[in-house]
Amino acid sequence: MKKFNLNTSNNRFTVDKNQINNSNALLPYILFKKMELYTLEATNNYHEYINSKPQLMKLNILKNAFLNDQLQIDSHIKKLNRTELQLTVNVVKEFEDSKDIVCKALFKFSLNGIKIKQVS
Repeated sequence: MKKFNLNTSNNRFTVDKNQINNSNALLPYILFKKMELYTLEATNNYHEYINSKPQLMKLNILKNAFLNDQLQIDSHIKKLNRTELQLTVNVVKEFEDSKDIVCKALFKFSLNGIKIKQVS
């Protein structure tokens, strides 16, 4: 039985001038690409068991992020079985004493039917 432990090191990035529109807001496709890349990195140690690219199942953009905002991406396993892995991905804007959720997404991967033991 294979243990499945995500690479959950938090991914942080700062919104720069190449990633914004005329209103200084982060472009949605940049946000999506950052989340997609994060899911690939989080599951990188298990690429031999994953049969698909990450598929976006749900996307909920709650707020805009703007130039020079510090953002953090993290994920959690929502569903894991022999054939499927679902990851919830959150993007948050960090403040001195709190975090403000910018975006939530759900990504799905197809697995090759191996027996997996989830490890948190």
